[in-house]
Amino acid sequence: MSFQSIVHLSLDSPAHAICVQDMEIYLDVNGCAPQQCKSFTVDSSPGVVVQIYGTDPVKIGEEAAMNRWPLSHPTNVLVGMASPSSANDKGKVSVSYYQHSEDVPVATAVLYLTSIELSLDVDVYRSGHFETNDKQAKKNWVWGPKGWGAILLVNCSPADAHQLVGRKSKVFSTEETKSLSQMILRVQGSSCILKKCRVVLHTSKEESEKARVYRPQKDSSSTFELVLGPDQHTYNLAPVEDDLEETFYVEALEFPSTSFSGLISYSASLVEESADPSIPETVVYKDTVVFRVAPCVFVPSTQMPLEVYLCRELQVQGFVNTVMELSERSNIQVASVYEDPNRLGRWLQDEMAFCYTQAPHKTISLVLDTPRLPKLDDFPMKYSLSPGVGYMTQRTQDHTVASIDSIGNLMVSPPVKAQGKEYPLGRILIGSSFYPSKDCRNLSKTLRDFLYAQQVQAPVELFSDWLMIGHAYEFMCFIPAQYKVEDKKDFRLLLASPSSCYKLFKEKQKEGYGDAHLFEGIRKDQLLSNGREANTINQLLADENMRKQNDYAEKCIDLNRSILKRELGLEEQDIIDIPQLFCLERIANIPSSEQTEKLYARPYFPDLLQMIVMGQNLGIPKPFGPQINGTCCLEEKIRQLLEPLGFQCTFINDFDCYLTEIGDFCSCANIRRVPFAFKWWRMVP
Repeated sequence: MSFQSIVHLSLDSPAHAICVQDMEIYLDVNGCAPQQCKSFTVDSSPGVVVQIYGTDPVKIGEEAAMNRWPLSHPTNVLVGMASPSSANDKGKVSVSYYQHSEDVPVATAVLYLTSIELSLDVDVYRSGHFETNDKQAKKNWVWGPKGWGAILLVNCSPADAHQLVGRKSKVFSTEETKSLSQMILRVQGSSCILKKCRVVLHTSKEESEKARVYRPQKDSSSTFELVLGPDQHTYNLAPVEDDLEETFYVEALEFPSTSFSGLISYSASLVEESADPSIPETVVYKDTVVFRVAPCVFVPSTQMPLEVYLCRELQVQGFVNTVMELSERSNIQVASVYEDPNRLGRWLQDEMAFCYTQAPHKTISLVLDTPRLPKLDDFPMKYSLSPGVGYMTQRTQDHTVASIDSIGNLMVSPPVKAQGKEYPLGRILIGSSFYPSKDCRNLSKTLRDFLYAQQVQAPVELFSDWLMIGHAYEFMCFIPAQYKVEDKKDFRLLLASPSSCYKLFKEKQKEGYGDAHLFEGIRKDQLLSNGREANTINQLLADENMRKQNDYAEKCIDLNRSILKRELGLEEQDIIDIPQLFCLERIANIPSSEQTEKLYARPYFPDLLQMIVMGQNLGIPKPFGPQINGTCCLEEKIRQLLEPLGFQCTFINDFDCYLTEIGDFCSCANIRRVPFAFKWWRMVP
């Protein structure tokens, strides 16, 4: 016997069919109907569900025991069973055929049904429950507040790289199993039928490369057998002789990308094996579920910090000590990261970003690393991470020293609404060149496509190739608003402003402080090695070439200002101009083969925008501006702008950190922050 979506009845002998729960069988009532018959009736035993539609019953008088249906019109007869059968042929359907105006049937066709339950269930509605009566819902994945669909987390464990190559089992700790998504297989019904069938768990070959499926080994609580994964897209369960309920555990292996939508489907098929070896096996039924791999979500500086990672280099020790003090003040944990001898000094932020991935059952913080070194497979950073923090690498293509092809070349805005659309997880901001030129630098297509493929933080491209490092954080920064003001956003955007700096210096010149020097307290050899001079305010204002260079910087910033206002829905009241000067130079400290004639903008004094944001505590580069009555006028101006908003400004004195080959001091630290309260699956990309 075999399941058929259509069962052809016979008057010669009863038909038999397997009826899987929640499936409907279409009865062909016309195929065996006697030629002289005009109508038919359908009778069924308890537990059998019959639906008839397509035409109206034939009127045959008030005394008829049941409706008769015309054979002359197309009529759909669907049958099913409400529960699994304990034995064969527990359900019975009788179709009787009648001549016109006759009360006694001419013939009767009989169908015997044996009901089996086969279901593959996941947490479709993200409630922790693994049963659903809606077979179609678990085959689809829907975004939005009223959406549904199961979610998979990527295995980001630093210790898991290459762990399963050539192995068929894996040991999970209790905590690690919490990151896995469950998939429950249930089989119930007549043992006589089940013995003749087998259950196959399967996915496509392409999707098997994206995730692994495990089943617990019966003799161990922590060892799991790998049943589906790369190079293994089908799994035959042992013969089912009795009712079965088994839980499988699933983990994703990679985040969504241009070649991978993030959707993975799994199916359980009930296959009936023929007693005759010459007859192929028959698929009785297939149940399918769909997962979406949770995206990689990046976090803006406006979120509260959880943990600060510091690069413990001797030449940045002053910076380290001050940041540790700030961390204590903010009650934030500090983790030490020692310099990787294979990487450049500014690798900690330039090449890495903290982010998180999330399912209803677990949220995982992780580091996304974009190393510039093409041949290095192991990175000390992953051994410095706190327990529970994941680590993933995303290879880049441009490995030159001045490359902007790294994860450090992005920022994230706070949640915004722009042009009528909500962005509850903010938007990714990517630095780029905007137009092709001989020396242009951009994010590689691979990394750019990866960011777009996450879908939940629609990227915005900014013009940053005018800067020496080429990252947007050199001219902008987001800080959280400490006081809520009606009709204002709960954050402020800080933008570098050369014109504000010139305005401040002119004010000090008019007040009689034109002879005040920049870079007081900095050794001459430090200034000389960085191409700086301890100029006075008068000398700086009289430098026409310097003015032209900053006019250029202002134009570049204004272009980005207009993009940010449009794409983030900002008003001028949401923006604070921070006095900052730039100068144009050739890129230093790179091989001659990578040197170009193009000049790039570099902060003239330590970049005030590259601050470390820890809630209300701001760690700001000490600018070494002109001293007016013993106070740096640039520091005083910053305090006037930010302290009335509830911020505490700490200026970090470590000149070597940001004007030598180490890079900007922000790059010597990275912060893991609190994930968004908003759940990514509730948005509509």
